[in-house]
Amino acid sequence: MWIPSVLNRWKSIEDRAVTARIPETLELYNEIIEQKRKSRIMMRRDEIKWKVADGGVKVANLIDFRLGFQNTLANLAISEVPPGDQASDGHTHGEAYIYWLEGEGYSIVGDGKYNWGPGDAMYVPPDTFHQHFVTSKTPAKYLRIIPSPLLMNLLAVMASLGPYLKPEAQK
Repeated sequence: MWIPSVLNRWKSIEDRAVTARIPETLELYNEIIEQKRKSRIMMRRDEIKWKVADGGVKVANLIDFRLGFQNTLANLAISEVPPGDQASDGHTHGEAYIYWLEGEGYSIVGDGKYNWGPGDAMYVPPDTFHQHFVTSKTPAKYLRIIPSPLLMNLLAVMASLGPYLKPEAQK
């Protein structure tokens, strides 16, 4: 890991208003990495807990901090939509990344209509209406990645920095 060579220019903790500088930040970083090394690594197919929504749409979280993974960037889930059905009534949320594994259909994303099939990838921008429809005679399956852990971590970091961004803390 690259470490800037400015350690000798930092004031001691007693001599500064803001205490989260390089030594403390590196210590926190190392604690996070150590915690991640103790993370759950694998989920087996017999552990997957499918939830069934209206219309028979199935959804299962695969890698999610609520399942014992120490993931801080994104959650991974899989969905299966019955033939000739829709994945939901449509909704908005944070951005999403979708990879279509099986089936064919189309999605409404914002004002556009996008046809998809196996091997296609889709990006849904943040706070954009989207809805998926299956047109094939077989179910559609897709992997969905949502960066909610990253966003939650960034919000926590921004909230913790707030007091230090005030002019009086910059002395």
